[in-house]
Amino acid sequence: MGLGWYIAVAVVGMIATEPLAANATCVIEQQGSDTEAGLVIRLSPACSPDERDAYAVSGETVINAIKKGGRVDLVGVIIRGDLNFDRLESKAAEGSNEDQNEQRIVLAALRIRDSDVQGALRHRSPEGVLRFEGPIDFQGSRFREGVDLSHSIFQEKVELSGATFEQEAYFVRGRFAEAAVCRETKFGPSTRFHRSMFQGPLDCTGALFDGMAEFLEVTFEQPATFERSRFGQGTGFSGSHFKSRVTFGEAIFSRETMFGFTIFEYEALFAGAQFLGTADFSNAEFRQQDDLAKARFDQPPLLTQTKRLASEQSDGFLETREGQYVLTLAFLVAAGLLIAYLIKFN
Repeated sequence: MGLGWYIAVAVVGMIATEPLAANATCVIEQQGSDTEAGLVIRLSPACSPDERDAYAVSGETVINAIKKGGRVDLVGVIIRGDLNFDRLESKAAEGSNEDQNEQRIVLAALRIRDSDVQGALRHRSPEGVLRFEGPIDFQGSRFREGVDLSHSIFQEKVELSGATFEQEAYFVRGRFAEAAVCRETKFGPSTRFHRSMFQGPLDCTGALFDGMAEFLEVTFEQPATFERSRFGQGTGFSGSHFKSRVTFGEAIFSRETMFGFTIFEYEALFAGAQFLGTADFSNAEFRQQDDLAKARFDQPPLLTQTKRLASEQSDGFLETREGQYVLTLAFLVAAGLLIAYLIKFN
């Protein structure tokens, strides 16, 4: 046998073993949903599209794992089909709230990270709540269909940082008992947190709200941060109650923004924020000093019956655009008088 034959055998051997090596590199951890431990598939960023497709799971498989009470830990996975939380067994809700006659419970942690979710996430029971007992981690995932987790209670931390919601993202009447984080999150055409309650801190630094953003009648019990966030369409915080510090520093509001009847109990920071459309603070109440004067308004803000501390309004006037005009005019007048004085006595 010649040298060429041995080379051919070696090449064939390399080709035959390459998929196995790649597969070993691709899968970090895998565990089926037929055990009480839950559904675990963690794929490496090194996975090829074909390998990732081979490990795709259905939304039904995810819901079945949740029904068994096990944790769901999916990283880098493709999920096909809807995740319908209404399929979970309902139980009588605690208390006598007429809006919460039944509840569905997710007992363990739910982690869908850096994944491609191709179906919708739905909880549409009109008379019940969805209770997540463990933490939620959706970091870096792309949700191609709508997400509606309205009437949900999140007992542990909710992490949405870096996620992309291509369609609607609804968390109406949600209750967040611990921290909620949406740093650099991209929200789609409609985002709703109407009448939600944040009992822990909220951090949406650098988030993009591409469409309508509704934070109507929301209660923020801990600090809320929207620093450097961008609001592309109409934005509403009307009727909300900030019980701790809120930061909108360097945020950009591209269209009309509503803060009517909003209560700010502590610091409300707007330094460097840009309001490119109408900004309505009518009937809002600032119980501590605000720095609206440090924001840029393309149109004068509406402050009808707005309650603000008088000292802050007077101290901050010279930092507004109008105040700068007055200051510049004063300098010009002083300079003119000085020149006239010098001409007269020389």
